[in-house]
This record gives sequence, C-alpha cells and structure tokens, in this order.
Amino acid sequence: MVVRICNYFISLLCALLLGSAPALAQYSGTRDTRPVATKKEKKPAEIEYPWFNGVSVGLDLYGLGAGLFGSDFLSSEVVVDVDLKHRFFPTVELGYGTTDSWSDNGIHYKSGAPYFRVGVDYNALYKKKHGQMILVGLRYGYSSFSYDVKTLPFSDPVYGGNLDNPLLTDGIWGGSVPYDYSGQKGTMQWLELCAGIRAHVWKPIWMGLGLRFRLKLAESKSMHGDPWYVPGFGKYGGNTLGVQYTLIYKLPF
Repeated sequence: MVVRICNYFISLLCALLLGSAPALAQYSGTRDTRPVATKKEKKPAEIEYPWFNGVSVGLDLYGLGAGLFGSDFLSSEVVVDVDLKHRFFPTVELGYGTTDSWSDNGIHYKSGAPYFRVGVDYNALYKKKHGQMILVGLRYGYSSFSYDVKTLPFSDPVYGGNLDNPLLTDGIWGGSVPYDYSGQKGTMQWLELCAGIRAHVWKPIWMGLGLRFRLKLAESKSMHGDPWYVPGFGKYGGNTLGVQYTLIYKLPF
C-alpha cells in the first residue's frame, strides 16, 4: 500500500513538472534582463550642394552712404561672385572712387578713377541649411588714377587780386609758396584680408557686412606730391581698414 502511494505521488510530481515546464520557460523569458541588441541609428547624411550653385550680383551701399552723410570720399562698386559647392566664392569687384575736398590749411585735392579687385571667399558654414554664411577671404586690388593738388588763393582786401596761401611757407627762403599741379598720375596695388557675414533676407535677396584690412604692395606717384586719396584703397599712407555693406541679388540660374 505504501509503495503504491509513493509510486502515485512520484508520477503526479513528474506530471506536474512536465506540465509546468513551458510555463516556467515562458516566465523565465519575461524575466530576462540581458540587454537586447538594437539597430544603430544612422547619422544624417551631410548636405550635398552641386559644384555650380549660382551667380550673385551685389552693390556696396557703405561707400555711397558715407559720401552722402559727409565723408570726404564717395565710392560705389559692383560685386559679382560664383557659388561653388556653397563653400568657395570666386569674386570680382569693380568700382569707382572720387573725392573733392579742402584741407584745413587750404589745400584743394581732387581725384576720381575706377578700380578693381579679384579674389575668393570661403564659407565656414557651408554645411548649414539656415542660409547664413561666415566668409573669410583674400583680394588683390589695383587702381590707376590722376589727381589735382593746389593751394587756395586769397583775395587781397586792400589792392584786390589774389594772394598765395599764407599758410604754406617755404622752409628755406620763407614767404608763401604757390602750388598748383593738375593731372598728376599714380597707381597702387594692394592686398585685402576679408572677413564678414552674409544673411538670407527674402527669396533671392541677401545682405552682407564685412571688414577689409588693406596692405599696400606697390605704388607709383608724381614727383610733385603724394596722393591724398586712392580709389578703392582709401586714404593714402599706411595700411587701411575698410567696411563693406552689400545688397546682393542671386540670379535665377
């Protein structure tokens, strides 16, 4: 009797174990805390621009505005550049600069001539889609110009007629020095280090703001006097700093 009970109990236990094996396996599977392998997220592809990405034409407003608001210099220039992969911008700048001014000591200086610059800009934000650019670049500039320099005569209040400028005196012989040289010739070559920003305003319209550090390379001038102003370069002397504020239109091709 005891043997039968033991055999029955063992059989029941085996049946319970065998019947619960799938459930145990399923239960143990839900408790598996091992990390599950996940697919690696793909990085978004970099923006790819075509090699030729358009031509832009711009007009510098800073030189015009400065002249209209009282500067001694007035200039205007047209800027044309080609967008290559939205990274490189070969650029040509054609302009005209002029001045007609009197100094404090009565010297009249007059000049006006065209100038040009060629170079390239690099867009540091070429991977961005927001449209803004940070541009750094280099230019070569050249101008061939003529200039007039003369002293201002004064009217003689007693005897009439004109007198030479009393502010200009001969350092050796004394007395007033007459000075009138027109049509003097000069040339200048220079380099420009450029840095600026360009922002998309509306549809094909952009605006640009930049600084120019100009380094004089070579020059020629008249034996009768230095030029006071060089078109495209600025005030004659050492290196100069210029500003460019440009309204730009991107051509539809």
